Amino acid sequence: MTAGDIDQILAIEQDIFPKPWNRISFENELNCEDSNNLIVKHKAGERQLPVIAYISFRLVIDEMHLLKIGVDPKYQNRGIASWLLRKSMQMAAEKGAAVVYLEVRLSNTGAIAFYQKLGFKPIGKRPRYYPETGEDALVLMNRIPLTKNTSEVT
Repeated sequence: MTAGDIDQILAIEQDIFPKPWNRISFENELNCEDSNNLIVKHKAGERQLPVIAYISFRLVIDEMHLLKIGVDPKYQNRGIASWLLRKSMQMAAEKGAAVVYLEVRLSNTGAIAFYQKLGFKPIGKRPRYYPETGEDALVLMNRIPLTKNTSEVT
């Protein structure tokens, strides 16, 4: 991810999140030493087309903290988010991370099911985590497995 990708990412954010991140949030992640930010672009032949998915996570000692993952609605349900999360976990493992944590809205049952399908387990709640609604967050955790290299989405 680069600063030049942020406009495309913001458009996806607006489509998929009730309280999307703003430009400054993504710029801060790009400038943060512990942050890792990846994108997926649609590829047609040799041409790279617009951003269709992205992820931001931080590495803290031996922990990966997933901050944001999003997929353009036109490309959802194709395994892109699963691939992107697994790829990020692989990268985190290579840098010494053994576990990944994330928060998700209790009302976001689709996301919870997605994460549980990938092996995440609920470990707690954060009361009133989302200030705009006062909604609680469910905290999920997963051990990071050693995985084979996954360099391309097919």
